[in-house]
Amino acid sequence: MENLSSAYDYLLEACGPWGIALLAVTILLFFIQFRYWVGYYGRIPSYRNAPRGETRPPVSVALVVHQPDYDFLENGLPALLEQEYEAFEIIVADLSGDVEFGEALAVIAEHNPRFNVTRMVRDARFPISDKMAFNVAIKAARYDNLLLTTVDSRPASRQWIARMARGFEDAQIVIGYCGMEGGPRPAASRMIRLDNAARAIRWLSAAMHGKPYRGTIQNIGFTKALYFGNGGFNYLNMNIGEDDLFIQKLLGSGRAAVIVSAHSAVRQKIWGGTGWWYADRCMRSNAFRYYPPRVRFFIATELWSRALFFAAVTAAAVLLPPELGLFAVGLLLLRFGLLLFEMRRITRRLSEKGVMRAVPLHDLCAPLFEAWMAVDRKFRRSPGLWR
Repeated sequence: MENLSSAYDYLLEACGPWGIALLAVTILLFFIQFRYWVGYYGRIPSYRNAPRGETRPPVSVALVVHQPDYDFLENGLPALLEQEYEAFEIIVADLSGDVEFGEALAVIAEHNPRFNVTRMVRDARFPISDKMAFNVAIKAARYDNLLLTTVDSRPASRQWIARMARGFEDAQIVIGYCGMEGGPRPAASRMIRLDNAARAIRWLSAAMHGKPYRGTIQNIGFTKALYFGNGGFNYLNMNIGEDDLFIQKLLGSGRAAVIVSAHSAVRQKIWGGTGWWYADRCMRSNAFRYYPPRVRFFIATELWSRALFFAAVTAAAVLLPPELGLFAVGLLLLRFGLLLFEMRRITRRLSEKGVMRAVPLHDLCAPLFEAWMAVDRKFRRSPGLWR
């Protein structure tokens, strides 16, 4: 007790009550960050996927085509049809309205019993959203176990369906990872890929702790019975939310499994540079306001504690005596070392190569970027959000 009293007297004399408060806040924020990176995110590298069971449940894979996409015909569709799995089918809801492209799909369907096409006619008076098109494909599905993906995504291996299907043996919702392919601009695509992975780390770790709140439409599964038992997609007048708001709706009546491996991932095409990425992030982030309070708190606490920790360390380094300022800087360096250690482990598990050099800049800028985006979407309407 005497040692503690002497230490307190020293701190009080050296920096006063406000300095003690600043130091205490810095330490508290450090441990909040430690809790997130070690207690939550650190679960991802050591997480054990569901083992292969005795049965291999049949699976229907559903996706929507919005416009003629011959790259999908030449590369995407073969990657799906060549999956090494016994019982599966691919169902495409064709919204392209293109006769030639539709005929090409029909020819493939004629020669491959695992491929089915449902053509949908567009009407300017009644716009068809992704959710409506997916609903049509889901109704046409032959099997109860469903996997959803998109035409701009590619399975990472021929084992994609086999690995994701393992989740259906003990759950009704299966959550997988979707990374981003490299784009033509290395620096921009590296930051886009890292930002995508950083956001996925949050919801993957939450799901691994039994508190899932979202997935990604490029790589998610659920049972047909669970889908129709809960009335299908919600927020039908919104062009987003099929992979987060819908999952939150299902959680009350279904168990979720997480499958993360190099073979169970898919890769989505990067369609542009930072402008495209920012516009897409802004639109999709509009769903955040509809998240449950506990989820918003979970996400915001990490971001705000990170930003405040940086500010507290800066203030301590400037305002406190040199030895205490160095202590605060030491906490910053310790957190940074912990961040690099965990990110290297996590990116290896997610098979994200070449993104580590962007980690320091992203770590520093992410809280500011999220705050700016929150202000931007409050005062500027995202085009294409509502139909």
